Amino acid sequence: MSRLSLGPPPQSLAGFPTSLPPRSLVRVCRRVNRTWWFSSDGSGRFDLDLPEGTCYLATDGFAALREATRTGPVTPGWMADRELRQVEAPDPRARLAAVTRARAAAFGLTTELVTITPYDLPRAWAAAFRQAEFGGIRHELRHDPRARPSGVSLFGPSGEAIWPQGAKTAIRRVDLEAAGVAVIDIPPSTAVRIVP
Repeated sequence: MSRLSLGPPPQSLAGFPTSLPPRSLVRVCRRVNRTWWFSSDGSGRFDLDLPEGTCYLATDGFAALREATRTGPVTPGWMADRELRQVEAPDPRARLAAVTRARAAAFGLTTELVTITPYDLPRAWAAAFRQAEFGGIRHELRHDPRARPSGVSLFGPSGEAIWPQGAKTAIRRVDLEAAGVAVIDIPPSTAVRIVP
């Protein structure tokens, strides 16, 4: 087993590289849910502790679908239950920690930030960024092979935020397949034989 090269965040993040949020952001949501949810239960890579949380978005549909499915496969029911939401960042001037910039290396960052499990170390970095008054993180995504900062994790109060829901687009089989995610049709019960 190889040893991690990523360590805990340094005492000071003064001078850490910054980025503004992209103009357009995309999120996969269940049709019955609102768009903006800030997670604080520890299930997300950069979840903050209560009373704050983290909302996970992507810069395009390809990245959003890869992350939401963890590369699949999914069923037609999964696809019908969800949609893509295209939104604008609530604060276009938010200062994001740009973890893919060369200067981030001077603070001890590696791409392990977006690949390691469990999430203890990434959550510690998120907490340090928040304490340093960053509004979120601009980062690569574990399931996006394009090696570009296609992930945006925004910080805010835990739970649902009542902000504009954005443009809603149905998720199509062709979109999932273009993202390398298979859609597996479930056979009807009449086609399945249960063997005791």
